[in-house]
Amino acid sequence: MMSLREDAVKVFFLGTQVYAFGLYAALGMALGLIVLALLLKKGKWQKGTAPLAGALCVGVGFLVSRLFFGLMDESLGQVMPLWAMVRVNTGGYSMMGALLGACMGALIAAKITRQSGAGLMDLLAPALLLFVACERLGEGYIEEFGVSRFLSDGLFNGSFLAVEGDYGWRLNTYLIESFTALVLSLVMLRDLGVSRRKGDTFILFLLLFGGTQILLESLRYDQHMTVKAYVKLQQVIAMMLLSSGVIVLAVRAWRKRRGLALWALISIPAVVGAGVAIEFMIDRTAVSHYLLYLCFLAAVCVPVALGMKMRKEGQNG
Repeated sequence: MMSLREDAVKVFFLGTQVYAFGLYAALGMALGLIVLALLLKKGKWQKGTAPLAGALCVGVGFLVSRLFFGLMDESLGQVMPLWAMVRVNTGGYSMMGALLGACMGALIAAKITRQSGAGLMDLLAPALLLFVACERLGEGYIEEFGVSRFLSDGLFNGSFLAVEGDYGWRLNTYLIESFTALVLSLVMLRDLGVSRRKGDTFILFLLLFGGTQILLESLRYDQHMTVKAYVKLQQVIAMMLLSSGVIVLAVRAWRKRRGLALWALISIPAVVGAGVAIEFMIDRTAVSHYLLYLCFLAAVCVPVALGMKMRKEGQNG
């Protein structure tokens, strides 16, 4: 039997000692698979689609998650060597890699069964968010993980949203991320209840999850998935998710609403520029962080709002 690391928080589950973080991740995965299976059954998809899609989402998601972390993370000063990458019990995974891998697995399943890939991605959206909601809660059991910079004021001190360390209080960003993912999963489930073009619910996932995660990754200050201790790779991927949704909608709307599509496309590099500037200001100026994040939120809302407008008009058209 594999021995558990002494420095990790462990709990007993069904009489067996397991990692606390791993338990939450496993429960999130189980919940996501159950929801996906129920949605597939409700939609009367081919028999066997649920176990095939579930197995591929989990398998490919695990693989891509490990590869993303191993090839991109430099929080230890260098990328993970290949000999260490295959030792999967040592930890080190990427949340965004897991989600992208699960999407790849779903598309492979749709290809094998000769069913709609876009339709399966729609059903996958709320399942992924439920996994995220549980996994984020598990991050609370990892020391100094999923937390913010040290707070400059006492607004959240002593509340459940903050944790006290040796040098001050830090925001429990993982709790905000978990709650956000839970709310977004309910939004996706509600969106599935309306007759829409296949793929539109997943596009909504790209817009809302990508947009919110850009801000939440900025709040995190745990050095996970960073390059030279500054560039947050998962924040970059979140921007890519948002951009992908906007670009798909802009291409779709180009003929009928060229002006709207053009503004949406322009908003992407504009937000990137604004985001980079704000990130520098957060660490290098005395400007209020509340004001800076309010400006960041306003900037991110522009492409999200334009994307949702194009999506709505595409449905009406």
